[in-house]
Formats: sequence, C-alpha cells, structure tokens
Amino acid sequence: MGAGGQRDALRRSHLIGLDIGTSALKAVLADREHGLVGVAEVTYPMRRPHAGWAENDADDWLRAAGEAISRILHEARIDAPAVAAACIVSQRDIAVLVDDAGAPVAPCIHWSDRRDPDETTALFDRLGRERLLMTSGTAPIPGLVLPNLVWSARHLPDAVRRARAALSPKDFIACRLTGEAATDRTTPTRSLLNDWRSGTWSAETCRDAGFPIELMPVVRYRSVEVRAELDERAALIGLAPGTLLAAGGGDDPAAALGCGITEPGEVSIGATSSTSVRAVAAEPSVHADLPLGVLPHLIDGRYLHEMVAMGTGTSVRWLRQALAATGEHPPTYAALLDEAASVEPGADGLLFYPYVEGSSVPIDDDRVRAAFLGIEPHHERRHLVRAAIESVAFQYPYFLDIIERAGHDVRSITIADGEARSPLWNQIKADVLGRPLLASSVAEAPAIGAAILAGLAAGAFATPADAIAALTPPRTEYHPDPARHAAYRAVRERWEAGRHHVLAAARP
Repeated sequence: MGAGGQRDALRRSHLIGLDIGTSALKAVLADREHGLVGVAEVTYPMRRPHAGWAENDADDWLRAAGEAISRILHEARIDAPAVAAACIVSQRDIAVLVDDAGAPVAPCIHWSDRRDPDETTALFDRLGRERLLMTSGTAPIPGLVLPNLVWSARHLPDAVRRARAALSPKDFIACRLTGEAATDRTTPTRSLLNDWRSGTWSAETCRDAGFPIELMPVVRYRSVEVRAELDERAALIGLAPGTLLAAGGGDDPAAALGCGITEPGEVSIGATSSTSVRAVAAEPSVHADLPLGVLPHLIDGRYLHEMVAMGTGTSVRWLRQALAATGEHPPTYAALLDEAASVEPGADGLLFYPYVEGSSVPIDDDRVRAAFLGIEPHHERRHLVRAAIESVAFQYPYFLDIIERAGHDVRSITIADGEARSPLWNQIKADVLGRPLLASSVAEAPAIGAAILAGLAAGAFATPADAIAALTPPRTEYHPDPARHAAYRAVRERWEAGRHHVLAAARP
C-alpha cells in the first residue's frame, strides 16, 4: 500500500477488530480519541455429525463477520466509509481446506474433535513427540492442525486434491477479501507443522507427515503490517472500498495485546472454555520437559511462552447446565456465584476436578475426566459451585511454577475474559496464589488486540504503547488475604492427594 492509501485512512476515524472464536465471532468498534464505542457478538453452531466429531462451517465465519460489522456500525450510527482499518485475529489450532476461489472443500475440523484418537497417537509416535515440540515450539496434543490435516489427507483425498490452501479462520476471510492465500508469522504456531526457529513451515515435518507443504499459505506478514487496501470485495463483510486490512495474528497473542501485556515478566491469562496462559519474554526458548510453547508476540522484539489448561471453564459450564431442572433454563452464572460466596474456603470439604475434556496441565492425559470427591448429605448447590470455581483456581500455582521453572520472572498477572468478570472468582485466585492479580472485565480482549493492530497498521498510533493507552480498558487489582491463603494451602494439599486418585481412575 502506498503512502496515499494510509493518508486516506487517517482521514477516517474508526477502527474495527474481529476475533473468530470457537462458537462466536466478537467485534469491537474503536475511535482513536474515545476508545471503544461498540461491541457485537454473533454465534454460530458447532456441527457434530458423529460421536466425538466437531466441525465448523467456514462460511459461518464470513457471515458472522458481516453481521457483526453491520450491527456495531448501525448501533454506533457510523457509516462504513468512516472505518479506516480493520483487523481479524483467530484460533491457530485449526485450518480449513479451500479451493482456487477460496471456498471450503470440506468442513473445518475443530480442535475439540476426537474422531480418531488412535490415529493421532500413532502419528505423534511415528514423528516423535519431542521432535515435534522442539521443532514447532508446541507440545503435540490432539486437535491441532497437523493431525487434522493428516486425517483429511487419508480419509478425504478428493478434497485435499481439490484444495489450493489450508487456511486459519482469519486467513480464510482475508483470502475471500483479497484473493491471496497468505498468513502472518504468529498463525503457523500451534499447528505442529511449523518451525519456530525459521518462523515458517517445516518442510521435514510436512514431508514425514505426508501432507503437501504447497498447501500451507506463504508466511508473508508482520501482524502490524497492512495486508491490503480493500476493493469492492470489502462489501462481503460490510466494509467500504479503501478500508485497510491489517495482517492480524493468533487470538491468544491478540488477547495479551488487548490486555496491554507486552513487557517481559508480564503474564496474561485468558479464562474462557479453557485457560490460556501467556508469559512475555525478550528471548524465545523451548523446554522438552515443560508444557510451555513459544511464538512471536504481535509486537516486534517480544515473544510469548504459552500453555493451555483444557476444560476449566467448560467444567463450570457443564455444572451450570447440570443444575438446571428438566425443561428449565439453567441458573445464571451470577446467581450461582452469589450462592458460592456464602461458602467458606474449601467448600466444606467438597473437592472438584475440572477435567470434563481431559487434563493438559500439569498432567497431559486425554482420558481423565471430571469428578467430585467428598460429597456429604449436607452439601448443597452452593457447595458444588464453590468447589468447582476453587478447582479452577487450584490450576494457577501450576502455571506460575512452570513459567518460573522455564527461567522467566513473573512481575504481574492479568486475567481477562468471562471469569474475570467475577470479583469472587478473582479474589479466590489471588488468595490461592498468595499474590496480587489484575483483572480486565472485558470478554473481547482478542478483538481489542485486533483493533490495536488495525490502528498501528493505519498509522493512527505512533507506538503500541499509545494504542494500548487509547484502547485497553482499566484493570482492577485484587490482593490476597493472608488468612485465606493459609487456608487454601491446606485445602490444596487435600486436593492434590485426591487428584492422584482421579488420574489413576482414568488409566486401564
């Protein structure tokens, strides 16, 4: 893009950030002077044609982007030509096969899909788990791009033959808008097909896995770069020609950016269906004995070391659904948390293990499942909820231990997304850890990170710090209570002892 295009963009006043998630697309509208001025969310279904399967229709993402943009512009009374730049971020764990026109040739296999665990296990064993970790920077777990594309090559050979590229969700929409099958340097991470040292795809992994590297999009962009000045195809998502499209990146690094986390020693925790932990560092590293991945931050000169604890938020969501009477709506999270606040630390002896989707941190075991231990006749709904939210907090000391064992100092911890809206839950986490926590109550941190990238690409902000100051919301600090911290140390000892029984029950 020439300087003229950027000057034209600067005459426009607004920025849009889009985040393509598992079940919904979130959008934010921002103004350079006034910060966030609009938020929208559009949901789409997870398709489950068979037991254990989970698939996305990629066209749902495109439709959701158009609907979300239309909604936020309408509600803010802003016309599309007022938007200077847009940016899309998305999951890095999945990829959709598209043809020459950018249309899907098969459903996108989701990371929660478990259609053929034995095949995935055999693939990882054949390629070597430590080799995959040290090459890609990500621990090999089911559901990532590598096993899903290899499954497609074996079981859907016609679709693979018709495919032009395997694209992440945000690159799928960018391809429809520009005709280009390309990506940024953060998106290949968590695919297991990348080489973190070179910043691109691993020819050796693709060759040995039997998947053509020619189908992987060229790694062309820095996340803050302009990918294109959109033409009439901008109308596909409700934008105007001349809008700049920033390259964007992965949702987890965008979430860190959206929380203002850019300096070494800062830790960002995204608390949604799973718990995503990202620690900023000035230098990258990989440790074969730690479940800590590595990827470039969206900000030049910074790296993120990350891990994911599966099923934490999903376990609490399951409990909420299970507590609903037949035919009735589930109780609200707010109501359940209010009840849990009346219970003292330790849930009166009741323990819960949040493993409805298996365990990934600190133990990687896809077979283990959730459990309550210590149920007594006097326990009520409020005890069940208290035990569940405490169990999620009990994961947090593992996170910090792993980060510190990898040689990183932890200067600050910021929690964002759904769980961070609960003062009770935030305080429990601080009490369990025995150290202060910062909470950002927004559930749109990745979309805010995308808006920051859009602003930097358009030249609306001189530096990332300027963009963060303008667009990120304030954070609330929670300080641990010494007495509750001591009480939780004793509860965690019991919880640890029980966890060994829960893990053992999952093994043959």
